[in-house]
Amino acid sequence: MRKIKNFKITIRTREVSRIVKKLLNVEDLDIEIEEAIQKSCFICDKIIRPAVVYDTFSKESMTFDIDIEAPEKWIAVSPYILTIGNVLQEQYEKNKSIFGDYAVQIISAISADALEQSKNFVQKIINSEITKEDNCDLSRSIEIPQQYNQRIVEYLPIEKINLSLSEENKFVPVNTSAGLYYWIPLKKRNRR
Repeated sequence: MRKIKNFKITIRTREVSRIVKKLLNVEDLDIEIEEAIQKSCFICDKIIRPAVVYDTFSKESMTFDIDIEAPEKWIAVSPYILTIGNVLQEQYEKNKSIFGDYAVQIISAISADALEQSKNFVQKIINSEITKEDNCDLSRSIEIPQQYNQRIVEYLPIEKINLSLSEENKFVPVNTSAGLYYWIPLKKRNRR
């Protein structure tokens, strides 16, 4: 098991604006919303410090069977659980005016972008662990459905990153994502 806490990500203001537009179902945002997004992103960029636990298991040692589409040929799998914690809610409670009139949408958009940036970080870390001898490539990130949360925590100790499971099998805090990457062997080239 590997654990990384407090790694740095950059909140993308443009991406947050795009998500807010989608949530509000508008083509353009007015100046007040744009300013609230910029101010929120600036502050959240300094306070969000994600944490992740992950590991890599061979096909034989990973007996975790889930009903999702897996690649046809794979030799290992790297499940992960990552969180950005409760910092957005805590910041909102401290100073509601930062997020403006559309705080729910802005916080939701920042959470989505922070989790996406964190997944990208995890993918780079796992990808860096693949050696030339492995001769593999990673699949795209595959989300683990909530009904499997209890089973995945048997492989990954969530208490190491201050997480727990609710009675409804949800991660606490909620700004958490579980997924996996399959290790897929690269096709060997024919040498002539």
